[in-house]
Order: sequence, then C-alpha cells, then structure tokens
Amino acid sequence: MLLNLLFRVLPWYIREPLVITICLTLSCSSFYWTVKGRGWGMFGFSVLFLAFAAFRAYVLRGELRSRQAAKSATPAPPSASPAADGV
Repeated sequence: MLLNLLFRVLPWYIREPLVITICLTLSCSSFYWTVKGRGWGMFGFSVLFLAFAAFRAYVLRGELRSRQAAKSATPAPPSASPAADGV
C-alpha cells in the first residue's frame, strides 16, 4: 500500500527506473533460488519479472524519445533584434 502511494506521487522519470530496478532485483533473486534448487516455479517467477522489466524499459525508452522529438520540434522563440526597436 505504501508502494502504491509512492508510485502515484513520484514523477514518471523517477518511478519507471525504480520499477525496473525492483523487477530486475526480484528476477535475479528468483534465478538464484532456482539454481539453489527451489524448482521450476521460481524460474517462472524470474522470467515473469524479467519480462515485466523489459516491457517497462521499452515503454520508458519510447516515452523519452517522444519527449525528445517534441522538444526538438517546437520552434525557438524569436530573438529581439536591434532593428526592430526603430533605432
């Protein structure tokens, strides 16, 4: 419940890398427990967390690229020239 509140309050450029980091940590720990002998269930969880982290990274990359494209598409404000003042 506390994580839900934090994820709603944080901006997306902090929230998304945090979610990716948590998923990768859980995936690595699940892979570790798979190797230690917990069975195929832990392997399934590790693949699930890894797939979710990859999907969130794909979404984050697209969002960053669209923001960068929107930033470069907006024209710069006109600069004031000395001839416009009537001097």
